[in-house]
Amino acid sequence: MKKEKLHNINSNGFKTPDDYFQSFEDKFFERLNEKETIEGINDSGFTIPDDYFESLDGKILNKIKEKPVIKLNTRKVFYYVTGIAASLLLMVSIFMNGDDKTQELSAEMVETYFKNSDLDSYELAELLVNADILEEDFTLIETEYKEENLESYLLENTDIETILQQ
Repeated sequence: MKKEKLHNINSNGFKTPDDYFQSFEDKFFERLNEKETIEGINDSGFTIPDDYFESLDGKILNKIKEKPVIKLNTRKVFYYVTGIAASLLLMVSIFMNGDDKTQELSAEMVETYFKNSDLDSYELAELLVNADILEEDFTLIETEYKEENLESYLLENTDIETILQQ
């Protein structure tokens, strides 16, 4: 319904006053004459006292009270405080949790590892050479065996085939 009304409108919506275009020239020339009379005036009508702009700066500065500048180094202090707090927190966490002792590898654990892994004697020897074991750090348990006990053990428990395979 609105579309039908829009199509039926004959005017464009703009209106001019009556006799606008006929009296336009007269009004235009009247304005030109007024501007010529305005251009003839040399004085603006505003006056300022003598030395006004030279003494203005001093008057303004006298009215402004200078307040002392207070430096706020809050950011710098904040960094110091947070750094100290972080270092204290780190120290407390290290010393409080420092009671946990690390497990030391026992000889039995190393022995079971080598038994369970599929390393042959050459690979094992290569690992020991690459480990750079110093004589000071590497201590062997020296036990004294009696010759009689050793002979009896070897006679009872050894098999020639197992010795040859190893």
